[in-house]
Amino acid sequence: MSVVSKRIFGLDLLRSVAIILVLLTHTISFLDPQNLYYKIPVYTGYFGVEFFFILSGFLIGTILLKIHYQTEPLNFENIKIFWVRRWFRTLPNYYLMFFVYALLAFFVHHLNVFSHIKYLAYLVFLQNSVSYQPNDFFQVAWSLSIEEWFYLIFPFLLLLLTRVFYKNRSLPFLLTIIIFIVAELGIRTYMAIFYHHTWDNGFRKLMPLRLDSIAIGVLAAYVKFNKPLFWGNNIKKLAVTGLILITGLTVYFTVDYVMHFSPVSLDQGIKTSLFLETGFFTLLSFSIALMLPYLCYIKVKDGLLSRGVTFISEMSYSIYLSHLLVILTLSHIFTHYAKMAHANVLLFVSIWVLTILLSAVQYRFFEVKMTGLRNKFSKKQDAIKIS
Repeated sequence: MSVVSKRIFGLDLLRSVAIILVLLTHTISFLDPQNLYYKIPVYTGYFGVEFFFILSGFLIGTILLKIHYQTEPLNFENIKIFWVRRWFRTLPNYYLMFFVYALLAFFVHHLNVFSHIKYLAYLVFLQNSVSYQPNDFFQVAWSLSIEEWFYLIFPFLLLLLTRVFYKNRSLPFLLTIIIFIVAELGIRTYMAIFYHHTWDNGFRKLMPLRLDSIAIGVLAAYVKFNKPLFWGNNIKKLAVTGLILITGLTVYFTVDYVMHFSPVSLDQGIKTSLFLETGFFTLLSFSIALMLPYLCYIKVKDGLLSRGVTFISEMSYSIYLSHLLVILTLSHIFTHYAKMAHANVLLFVSIWVLTILLSAVQYRFFEVKMTGLRNKFSKKQDAIKIS
């Protein structure tokens, strides 16, 4: 039995938990026909995506730190290589599913997304930039716009600050992170005071209000890179602190939002506190980031558990993009069997099984192939394996 060495099991575990929570969010209702547990998806959906944001920032931060410290000086060519490699990793799968969802919308709902500017905005990740994302098309794309715009803006700002503080290698990177965190908190505070937004579609899902969550993941990578002794010597303390904060924030989230949540209130909006609309996001992101040192040092032996976690982790992006398509398709089919015994359970199981099977095919024969093309357009030695 050999110890898994090529991948970081703890990060794969976090990614797997994140995608399972997201999938559970959109399928648990099939096991709850009486709508008794409708508040559970409020937790699973929120935390699942937040895990993705922090993990994405941590992995992207690792790549950017490598580029920043291994090139003298940092230049636009280095940033362009980062963009090319990142976009080959994310965009082909995204656009594939965009056109699949567009076909589904056209043939099932008679909706031509190419005739409406609000749907065309998805093509440049602006569908949730100045207004709420449409709730009738490709719903999961809201988080991807946040990630893609972060990938674009953060390296560009880093390059500008590197030109200003060219004598200091560390300061521009740290300053870029701080600007993102402080600016986003300030923008959310301004919006909370002077504008009325719903918490979920507004403060949680509007792209310009959420970039700091990924930046906090980058901050964790910065600490790991520049303060390795602190990172390695405080694993348990940081993890315990993170768990305590997550627990406290979850209790606050429950009292301030979840207890007032109902399917009707989701559309009308729930009156939430200033803290939940502003600093809550910041503190929760920090709480999750505090868990990363522990996750990075988890060691497991090669076996069914590690392989299963790796399997789900590798397919998580394809699962995230395709699972709603499976849900919509199977839900439509199962309407003809609604009176059949255990139809809801069968639908639930069918969605999970088909989603995993479809995502495995999509990952193996499309996502991997498209990601591999980036080596033709950028220097392979500049890559870092983050899977």
